[in-house]
Amino acid sequence: MNLDQRKFQVVGKGNKRRWCFYSDDAARVLERYLKYERHSGCSALFTAQQPFTGEVSRMSYRTAHQDWTDLIAQSPELEGIRMHDLRHTFATERVGLMGIEELRALMGHQNIQTTLRYQKVTSQRAETVAQAALAALAES
Repeated sequence: MNLDQRKFQVVGKGNKRRWCFYSDDAARVLERYLKYERHSGCSALFTAQQPFTGEVSRMSYRTAHQDWTDLIAQSPELEGIRMHDLRHTFATERVGLMGIEELRALMGHQNIQTTLRYQKVTSQRAETVAQAALAALAES
């Protein structure tokens, strides 16, 4: 984790490590989490304490999934949204804002075809990108 550069490292499929980056808003929330909620006895970013043994360890996917399910249950408009949908949103929001190779690297994909599956260009997004391109051309 590098708080100054607003990035942290994750371990993905096949034990591959990659850096993830976050915004100023996320930095403020993360700072509060690290200060008040994270268990300091474990090197993992997201930790959990076992209810019976009291042991602190890396938060399991199962716990994260249950926390997500509990959170979205409070908002009917989020019904059916999966944690993995956040990954799709990440890719979709960046289509046109960066090159496909950069997006591939951020997503942690080896094959560019995998990244292309995450891209969902809506007509609104296509219009936004087209308008940005026209504005850039007008400036040059």
